Formats: sequence, C-alpha cells, structure tokens
Amino acid sequence: MKYTPPLLEPTPDWTDDERPSLPGSASTPGHGPAGRAAYFVVGLLLSLTGGLANAMLTANLPQIQGELGLTPTEGAWLSSAYVMVNISANLLIFKFRQQFGVTRFAETAIVVNLAMIGLYLVIDTYEMALVTRAVSGFASATVTSLGILYMLQAFPKSKMGNGLCIALGTIQLASPIAFIISPSLLQDGGWQILYRLGFGLALCCLASIFSLNRTKFQTVV
Repeated sequence: MKYTPPLLEPTPDWTDDERPSLPGSASTPGHGPAGRAAYFVVGLLLSLTGGLANAMLTANLPQIQGELGLTPTEGAWLSSAYVMVNISANLLIFKFRQQFGVTRFAETAIVVNLAMIGLYLVIDTYEMALVTRAVSGFASATVTSLGILYMLQAFPKSKMGNGLCIALGTIQLASPIAFIISPSLLQDGGWQILYRLGFGLALCCLASIFSLNRTKFQTVV
C-alpha cells in the first residue's frame, strides 16, 4: 500500500491544474493579468536580490580587502563563508518547504539577515563580517528559490518553462550588474554602502513577499 504522509494543514480546494505536483511545491492557480504581472515583478526582484548578495562582494573583494587590511586568505574566507552556508541551505530548503512552505522559510531567513546586517553596520569587525556573510548565504538560497517559484506563477502552466528560463537568467545577470554599478557606489559611500544596499533590497523583498503572499503550498509532516 502506498504511504501518504499526513498533512499539517487542510488542503485547499484545488483543481487538477492547480494542485502541486509534489508536497512543498507551489500551487498553480489561474491568476489574472494583474496578478501575473505582480508575480513577474516580485520574481525579478527576488531573483536579482539573491544573485546580488554574493556578486557585489565578489566584484569588489580586492577593494574591500585593501580597505579592511585583510590578507588574501582572510579575504577569501568572506566568499567561502557565503558559499558554504548557501550550499547547505539549499539542502535544507527541500525538507523545510515540504513541512512549512518555502515562503515561511524565506521570511525567517530574510528577517535574520536584516538583523545581522544591521548589527554588522554597528559592530564593524572582521569576525562579524564572516558571520554576516554566512547568514547572507543562508538567506540568499531561500530568496533565490522563492524568486523562481514566484516567476513560475507569472506564467500559465503550459508556459512555466519560460518563467524558469527568465528567473535563472535574472540570477545570472547579477554578476555583470554588480560590476557595472559597484564602482560608483564605492566612490560615493565606501564599502559599507554595499551592505546598506543589501539591507535595502532585503527590506524590499520582505515587503513584496508579505504583500503578495497568496501562493498556497501543500505541507506534510
């Protein structure tokens, strides 16, 4: 007999087209043109923010390393701390979204990331920078995943492949955008402006998720 895991929440009255294919996946309701446009814009914001989290530091690592007086090894750890936690967080997302939905996971991660960036702007030390980068890697994994899901909501089920391509392409655009805009940012506000930019983008993402949190997930134990 096939085992069916118990549900944590009552299942909404989905049609066959709206029902998620797997527990933890987003439903695919038939949004109107305005709803699809809203999901498209928020999906772009989330995907770009998730990519910029690491791209801004990677593009400016030599300048940051010089201003802080870091050795090459210490500078490399700023990137490594992000990547290590980011990869681990991607493994956690699969199970977490099955039980609670990826939206709750992203909201929690963004709030923690905001707190860490704010704390780092007050306590400006190398050790605090490492912790902030690690938390940023965790939050970026959830934001990127949610950005892809929101972009899929902007397209009908028959054209979801287009949404996936746009979301992945937007994530890849983060690196060239970082190289284009970061020189003027560093000239105007120093390296801390990069963290302020990340703080502002995270706030925008959190507000967007709360304002457009209509996507339902099937959650299981």
